[in-house]
Amino acid sequence: MEMPVQRTGLDLIMSFLQGHLLVASPKLGDPNFFRAVVLLVRHNEEGALGVVLNRPSDTPLKEIWAKVSETPCETAAVIHHGGPCPGPLMAVHTEEFLAESEVLPNLYFASDKEQLEHLVLRPTEVARFYVGYAGWQAGQLEAEMQSGAWFNSPASKEHAFWPTDDLWGQVCRELSSTTRLAGIKVKHEPPDPSMN
Repeated sequence: MEMPVQRTGLDLIMSFLQGHLLVASPKLGDPNFFRAVVLLVRHNEEGALGVVLNRPSDTPLKEIWAKVSETPCETAAVIHHGGPCPGPLMAVHTEEFLAESEVLPNLYFASDKEQLEHLVLRPTEVARFYVGYAGWQAGQLEAEMQSGAWFNSPASKEHAFWPTDDLWGQVCRELSSTTRLAGIKVKHEPPDPSMN
């Protein structure tokens, strides 16, 4: 009879990071990830795949789409730089019937051309399109996190569609507030603590 593999606490935490944000720490030296916020689309024993949420480009999706398909592109969306690894056009979106996989409740991932053809006919608010991705081999992300290169936090649909490029600062403030409140066991923090 084969004995079950013993897993450490870190292993158990790591197995649940799909649907989380990776937030680049100031000590992360890779310029590809300076102040990056990555949505982990997939994370398992084989590695991790994510897209950088806060790297919009000036390139209209229509310009790239014309090279991929003859289907008209009806959205005014721009392409986002998903990360340094080359890959196909991908989308994070809210249309369940076009889901290749579920990232978190009501947020989905697709890279299949047929699914993308449906998404480009929809409003900008339901999908973000990415070229490139952030990828890690088995154990690589865990090692980077242990070295302090990344913080993590549960993601939300609002994070995935954050309207400006200040997402890193916003998530850092959320992390700081959560950590501070957890450390002193406060259940509620007033909007302006100086008025307390």
